[in-house]
Amino acid sequence: MRKLTILAALLLLIPSVSQAKSLEDLLVEKGVITKSEARASHHESGAKVYWKDGSRLDFADVGFSTTIYTKVRTRYQFVDVDNDVTPGATNQSSFNVQNARLGVMGSALHNEFDYKVEVEFGQGEPGATNGSATLLDAYLKWNACDWGGVQMGQFRPDVSRSFNTDINNLQFADRSVVSDFFAINRNQGVKVDFGLGDDWTAAAAIFNGNSPTEGINSAGADTKHLGVLSLRGDLMGEMDAMVEGDIDNTEDAALNWGVAVGFGENELGGALGTTNEFLLTTDLNFKYQGWSFHGEYFHLSHDPDLQANDIDTNGFYAQVGYFLAPKEWELAVRYGFLDCDNGAGVGNDVSGGISGGTNNCGNGTDDLNEVNVGLNYYWWKNHLKAQVGYTLVNNDFVAPVNGENDSQENRWIFQLSSYF
Repeated sequence: MRKLTILAALLLLIPSVSQAKSLEDLLVEKGVITKSEARASHHESGAKVYWKDGSRLDFADVGFSTTIYTKVRTRYQFVDVDNDVTPGATNQSSFNVQNARLGVMGSALHNEFDYKVEVEFGQGEPGATNGSATLLDAYLKWNACDWGGVQMGQFRPDVSRSFNTDINNLQFADRSVVSDFFAINRNQGVKVDFGLGDDWTAAAAIFNGNSPTEGINSAGADTKHLGVLSLRGDLMGEMDAMVEGDIDNTEDAALNWGVAVGFGENELGGALGTTNEFLLTTDLNFKYQGWSFHGEYFHLSHDPDLQANDIDTNGFYAQVGYFLAPKEWELAVRYGFLDCDNGAGVGNDVSGGISGGTNNCGNGTDDLNEVNVGLNYYWWKNHLKAQVGYTLVNNDFVAPVNGENDSQENRWIFQLSSYF
């Protein structure tokens, strides 16, 4: 009987003991030790090597980790150009390494600091120079507290959800030409982000800006800057909006919304003077049992000092995907539209966005329509997949070009994508 009484008393004590704070938690509250020191007390010494989105090494005794990873996208592409608009232009049939990236990321002082360095060796983003290595990301982030941190270096501003989605997590072989037109390329600056409860995050950042010679891998050239504010959260369920498609076959419906604004003043130089720019992007994302939806709206306004009228450019894209076989076969379609303000539209870097080529507002285009169809096969989620895609881009001109009111470009792509 006595043994049973002791056993019952122990069972009653278990919940209260499990809810009690640890000694390390109490010492942190009293200010005797820091959070980093508390986390260190839970780790054993020695190193641990394993795979987690790359080859990862953990050194628990000093609270340091590093992950080395590669991203490769190799493709075949056939482009059917409109010879009526551009006489002499020829079709293209090409194999190329679209992306070949090497990255290192990790944490220090038991996750109090994060770091990342990523370099591109392939063709890179649209408009990039082939055959030269390009530094993409390079930053340090101080996780100052449980609900916020400070990041400094070179990274992507929080405008355009699509552009902030890593290439390995894209649903199509390429981003929409609409997204490419409005996206602000990587820039050097500082960002403060913080959580608003469990489901929302907000951020404020300041960058060098988009004056000539500024931007990616460039220091500031004047005293003018680019500011970016962003807000993102789950309206229903939980979702990683930076992973396109429903590769995880979300069991309960999830809805995510984001909005960002960018504003700054650019010194154009010469007869162009100075321009003020304002960019608004907002997106909506949905996932449920293999179905996915991603849509985004853009508004860009330029106010040049030496021009009487503002230049306003608007656009949107919407894409829908469905897994024909869960986690294996996915079919996706997308439509995009770009209004070029009667041919006056310019990109956010004042020369046509990052899209380069002819599919932007800098060639007398009144508006642009884009249609994409894609079929994906996943061997190992977004770590290893094959993508087949067709794209139709139609440019409507303000005035006829060589007797034509519009031009059409057709592209067929087969791509293998890996992230190891």
